[in-house]
Amino acid sequence: MSGQVRVSNSGGITSLLGKFPWVLLVVAFPALMYQLQVDMTTQIHFGFAYMGIGVFVLFVEFFKSGDINTASFLLDLFWSIVSVMLGTAMLTWFLLEGRPASGSGAGWQQLNYFHWFGCAIVLGDALISPFNAFRTALRNLGLGTSV
Repeated sequence: MSGQVRVSNSGGITSLLGKFPWVLLVVAFPALMYQLQVDMTTQIHFGFAYMGIGVFVLFVEFFKSGDINTASFLLDLFWSIVSVMLGTAMLTWFLLEGRPASGSGAGWQQLNYFHWFGCAIVLGDALISPFNAFRTALRNLGLGTSV
């Protein structure tokens, strides 16, 4: 007895949310704040907006990973890996750029709570999204829920 599992996407809001790599917003926001020379600790509304974006992205990526479509899973996994690489490069840049040149305070960029929060969101997405996709695939295929 063979059966096929079909997953259809009706093209609603989840289809729209599933087409964009939302986790890149978590990497792009601090880079934009750095380019605009905005410190998220002194202008706290930017920091709280960043935290809101991070929580939104985590929820969207979690729900987006519930699809068992192979192409969307691989694309989501690709963007998770790219975002981890870009986030690591950005934090490294902030650490290297943050050292004062020749004892002067010029060019000082200090990492703060918001940067580490964004790093946790990126790493959380890279760990939780593939796990959720795997768990959902097992459930949909009827192979058990031991995970």
